[in-house]
Amino acid sequence: MLVTLSIENFAIIDAVQIDFNDQMTVLSGETGAGKSIIIDALGILCGGRGSTRLIREGSDRLVVEGLFRLKEIAPVQATLEEVGVETDLTQEPLIIRREIQRSGTNIIRINGQLANVSTLKQIGHHLSDIHGQNEHQALLNPGEHLHLLDAFGNTEHRQLLETYQTAYQQYRTLRQDWLTSHQDEAVQSQRLSFIEFQAQEIEALELVEGEDEELEAQSRRLQNQQALVQHLSELNQLLSESDHSVLTQMEKAQSVLTILADLDETYQPLIERLDDLVYETQDLAATLATTTTLDSLEGQSFDDIEERLMTLSQAKRKYHRTIPEILAYYEEISEEIYQITHREQYLDRLAKEMLASYDQAEQAAQALHQSRQHLAIGLQEAILTELSDLYMENSRFEVRFKELREDDALMETLDAYRPEAPLIQLQAQGYDQVEFYVATNIGETMKPLIKVASGGELSRFMLALKTVFSRNAAPKTMVFDEIDTGVSGRVAQAIAEKMVSIAKRHQVLAITHLPQVAAIAQTQLYITKAVVDGRTISAVETLDPAGRQQVVAHMISGEETTPASLELADELLVPHQVEGRDKA
Repeated sequence: MLVTLSIENFAIIDAVQIDFNDQMTVLSGETGAGKSIIIDALGILCGGRGSTRLIREGSDRLVVEGLFRLKEIAPVQATLEEVGVETDLTQEPLIIRREIQRSGTNIIRINGQLANVSTLKQIGHHLSDIHGQNEHQALLNPGEHLHLLDAFGNTEHRQLLETYQTAYQQYRTLRQDWLTSHQDEAVQSQRLSFIEFQAQEIEALELVEGEDEELEAQSRRLQNQQALVQHLSELNQLLSESDHSVLTQMEKAQSVLTILADLDETYQPLIERLDDLVYETQDLAATLATTTTLDSLEGQSFDDIEERLMTLSQAKRKYHRTIPEILAYYEEISEEIYQITHREQYLDRLAKEMLASYDQAEQAAQALHQSRQHLAIGLQEAILTELSDLYMENSRFEVRFKELREDDALMETLDAYRPEAPLIQLQAQGYDQVEFYVATNIGETMKPLIKVASGGELSRFMLALKTVFSRNAAPKTMVFDEIDTGVSGRVAQAIAEKMVSIAKRHQVLAITHLPQVAAIAQTQLYITKAVVDGRTISAVETLDPAGRQQVVAHMISGEETTPASLELADELLVPHQVEGRDKA
């Protein structure tokens, strides 16, 4: 759950710190006061897109920091360990800090350690689920309905989906190879001529991996040849070849030291030491003397090396690849040449591999389909129960599976290998296509959801889905940004009660203009804005019981708070306040 949220220089918010309870909190206030800004701040803290446009006018940066205490630690802990963030969430809370600077710099720290947006997104979906008005579009999009159905599944269903996707990836690759191999013969012929030319050209180059680096080193050595010889000759003169060389002087020193040893035997050990130095110097001089004629390297002249380097450089520019990459490309096109020139053998082998892979993927898709049919029945029952609670008891809801589609592109090329068995078109999620159908009133025919649902009905459908899915989801912060738009009266009360039911497992934050929703929450925050020194500033206040009564009464009556609205507000609030005191 989100314990504390600190926001600095975010839009019209100067600086606020908000403490949250672990159940349900509502955010209320006039339109434009900054309620959604608080939710936006939580969103970028959980990996949402940040922008310098969010920085408060006149400030150099915005900062959002949140402290979370997790009920299920393992998924977040595992993610942090994978990316190298060392922290023990069993011993300390999760603290996320995100700073966006006017220059565009984006600094993210997780428990004091630097992280990136990708990591933030990976752990963000374990922390919060933010629902806004735009999520209605996902509910209206049939392409999202299969994902929603899968989300209703348990661990066993998710395992079936993973098993299928593994099999599908292998099949997808083989299918693409097969279709590519059946391109128009003229295209294949042109392709063959082109890659045969390239293969012959690469063969003629006689490339060796690492050859260019070795030749460049040799080139540098040959370029320095003259200077090398000059300095080696100078060393030889100094060590042994001049009249005043080091060895000549050392031999004189040997004679003098011998005389000293005859006069005083304590000098005798020094003669051996000097002899060793002479021998070592002689060996060094001899070694250097053998390296004074570096005419070429391994029989190659400087011009030969430079010419070869130019050839290799031209090849790398032409193919836009390094030498190892050119060699890998040669292997690739050699296999393709074999496939084209030995088409029948290749197609026979590829067809067998692809059909075996298809059978495996299709079996996994069939198991997934059967699981989804079972899920659909359960989801239908669960949604209808929730809709009934939301005063849509006459509604009907169905998850409809569309007819299977044949893989026409594949079947056109596969008749000779498997004419009796049509192949089903497999996709990343299986072969299923589903769409939600509803009828909201008695006597109406079932129609796609997009054609029948009004704004208020969509809100209730979305809330019904969230309620159902929240039962099996790991505890997190569920955010509802005006999901109650377009409803009133007893429906508003039902929506409030649904949010409370979700809050039994998840922390709930809700932006609302409905008094029923505001009154049922455990805590109510009131967001205001004011102009101070010519600047608009947003402020957040946690309301006490008297403050809540005033705000809820205002939500009931509108512009003017009346005794009747105060009394009605008290009636709405008292049961929940008493319940809260009893729990405390």
